[in-house]
Amino acid sequence: MAIAGYWTIAGLYTDAGWHIRHDVDTFFTWSHALLYSGLLLLLCLIGAKYLSARRRGETRLQTALGPAYYWSAIGVLIFLVGGIADMINHLFLGFEAGFDALLSPTHQIIGAGVLLIISGPIRSAIAQTPRPATLAAQLPAVISAAAILELMHWGTQVFFRIDAARSLGVTVPHELGTNTITLMTIHFYQQGGSLIAVILQSLLMMGTAFYLVRNFRLRPGALTILFALGNGLIAVTHSLGWLDAASVLAASATAGIAGDLFLLRDPPFMSSRLRFGSFAFAVPVVYSSVLLLFVVAFMGGTWWDPLFAAGSVFYAGLFSVLLSFLVSWTNDPR
Repeated sequence: MAIAGYWTIAGLYTDAGWHIRHDVDTFFTWSHALLYSGLLLLLCLIGAKYLSARRRGETRLQTALGPAYYWSAIGVLIFLVGGIADMINHLFLGFEAGFDALLSPTHQIIGAGVLLIISGPIRSAIAQTPRPATLAAQLPAVISAAAILELMHWGTQVFFRIDAARSLGVTVPHELGTNTITLMTIHFYQQGGSLIAVILQSLLMMGTAFYLVRNFRLRPGALTILFALGNGLIAVTHSLGWLDAASVLAASATAGIAGDLFLLRDPPFMSSRLRFGSFAFAVPVVYSSVLLLFVVAFMGGTWWDPLFAAGSVFYAGLFSVLLSFLVSWTNDPR
């Protein structure tokens, strides 16, 4: 289920990249084949589990699938309702463009259904007693969480790129001219968009990580896998080139390694306010710093001035610490 869920999200991003880079005039594309084959596999797995339970005498859906995958089955129904509503919406109102495609109510319904379907492995792992204690046993939950992180990136993709490369910046003239106010305004909103992207990515990544460390005693390596898989698809889809994608992958791997170092300590770091706060601050700071340093070193420099760069990196850690206050300091997963 975890692999099929990530497969489906990979199909979603492949389709997005296909639409960005090609004129699509048919439903029968390789990207659609990847997307719908993943959904079909998810349905087959849920159906197989239900039929297996029926052969053992379990006829009620909730009992047959268990609490974890019963909600995945509910997700299938929500997905179908959203799909039918979306088709009707397209027939009468046409197709969305730009932000409207992300904010469409019918697309939100479809997204809610997909979220319930692909989160089944996490619910299944939480329901186990004792909970998975090895990296191999935790992998289904970690892969499922990575798919969910990618789904959240999908819904907020307009604020994924920080666009720090010098070639993407706006140069503001030092002397007044006919275009000075326009350039200053664009520069101002570029800074605002970049700062929002830094903060939002910190909240999405660390919120997902907090959920996992709150419910499992994660083994080292789990966070590196989470961030690499959880950021990799959108990084490639939204890249302007391979260096652009490599910057996100390098930052994700480095931040994951930094987070995994905290997992090496025993007892679990969540038992200490100082250590958990340090974890919450350090990981997004490492991610943002490496991303910016990669741009400076390999992508022709940055248009960010030193104060804006330092402040943005600090805000990444600060907002993560604020989010961590919502997580129990002393939670001890079984």
